[in-house]
Amino acid sequence: MKPTDLLIRMLEIYSPSGREREISTFLKDVLTDLGFSNVHVNEVGNVYGEVGTGSPSILLCGHMDTVPGWIPVKIEDGKVYGRGSVDAKSALAAMISAANLLKDSLELDGRIIVAGVVGEEKDAKGIYRLLQERMEVDYAIFGEPSGAGNITFAYKGRVEFKISLTTMSGHVGAYPMHYNAVEKAYELWMDLKRALNRSSPNGIFYSVTPCLTSMFGYSSTRSIPDKCLFTVDVRLPPTKRCSDIISETIRVTEKFRRSSEEVNVNLQVIDAVEPFVADRETIIMKALKKAIKEILHVTPKLIRKTGTGDMNIFGSERKVPVATYGPGNSRLSHTMNEHISIEEYEKSIMVYRRALEEAISEHHRQKSR
Repeated sequence: MKPTDLLIRMLEIYSPSGREREISTFLKDVLTDLGFSNVHVNEVGNVYGEVGTGSPSILLCGHMDTVPGWIPVKIEDGKVYGRGSVDAKSALAAMISAANLLKDSLELDGRIIVAGVVGEEKDAKGIYRLLQERMEVDYAIFGEPSGAGNITFAYKGRVEFKISLTTMSGHVGAYPMHYNAVEKAYELWMDLKRALNRSSPNGIFYSVTPCLTSMFGYSSTRSIPDKCLFTVDVRLPPTKRCSDIISETIRVTEKFRRSSEEVNVNLQVIDAVEPFVADRETIIMKALKKAIKEILHVTPKLIRKTGTGDMNIFGSERKVPVATYGPGNSRLSHTMNEHISIEEYEKSIMVYRRALEEAISEHHRQKSR
């Protein structure tokens, strides 16, 4: 299967988080047909395949899931449109294609493991299960849109909260004798925003940025709203830890609770991922930089991202050299105009391939010294 055909077929399979079974099965068949070894799907739906043997082992990890929202797949003006074309099926398809080229073109003195994981856009179930499998890995590249000429070395962390408020029920005509749960929830959100929001003179990457992501209120008696649930997403820089954000949120919530005796407040931490900064002088980073120079004839840029990715979780746990690389403009991620340049996609395949060759060669050079 040609690389562009692979990408188009992957985009045609709608796979929002939690619904990855079809694409997982499809990629298992693709890897098998291409002649990858040890092809399998684990119990959560991650799909794996390998080429080569021995040392070093390099993990190429991309995610199969997308955010919800179907986008008709089409090719127009040298671009492929579709949900996941940027975030991040193009990176995973390029990884598969690059590993396949290496398998067919030379005797690989090393092992490349391609992993398509589930749940990156939701609960990170795939990468957490991958970590539990304790596979032998010397280096790892994660597939996310950096732009073909860039390498992502740092991500912000993330804490997500779910907060519910309950007030006394009462007739609308009795308002303001009783608290309105929606109004009280918004008061609490504003308290949290004031406490958590910390702008840095060094820019948004080094700032703490809380965001209200949902709010739903209702009346259990068709009267004054007496229940409200809202969620808050807080992105934090490397200068903070998740525990800092959680402690501050608890402090603000407890203060609010004490000041509003007739309001019951319940706070839950839904997710917490620490910020991560990768070493920029590792074999895998240098290999990617060299490959970008050779293939694209540009000086690669090392970039920080204000989002959060699977590299955070894996890099913090495994302590092996990691990097994130992939084609696409990340500003198009999660939009209804998501598309990828076919030329950029195809060039990223060659960058992956050249970087893998260089990383394996440099690994052996250093081991032989």
